[in-house]
Amino acid sequence: MKKVLISTLVFTIASFIPALAGDAEKKLMEWAKKKGCFTCHDLDKPKNSIPFRVIAKEYKGKPDAIDTLVKSIMFASFGKWQKIGPEKYGMKPRAIYMPRQRQVTKEEATEIVKLILSLDTSKIKVKK
Repeated sequence: MKKVLISTLVFTIASFIPALAGDAEKKLMEWAKKKGCFTCHDLDKPKNSIPFRVIAKEYKGKPDAIDTLVKSIMFASFGKWQKIGPEKYGMKPRAIYMPRQRQVTKEEATEIVKLILSLDTSKIKVKK
């Protein structure tokens, strides 16, 4: 009986994970459109800058990831991806810097970063 209950519980939880991931991705797409992020970023392909999934792959699991990325949004960043993009992920951004995003509050930036970090990065290849 316990095995049946545990199996049912595991199956139920596992069936909700893709839906939750899809919701986070959908929410990120809404924020990115609303705040102008798509001018330079895309979810999966390089544009003027690195795609959101690559950003997630690079920062996921790092203890200072949220603070670092929020600061990049709020106060700008310069040359962060010029070396690591081509060497590690095989993509060089056209933009050298990310300007300060004045239209984004700190709370919004934090929400956007959390959504970026929640993206599935399993298909992102890292060069050896």
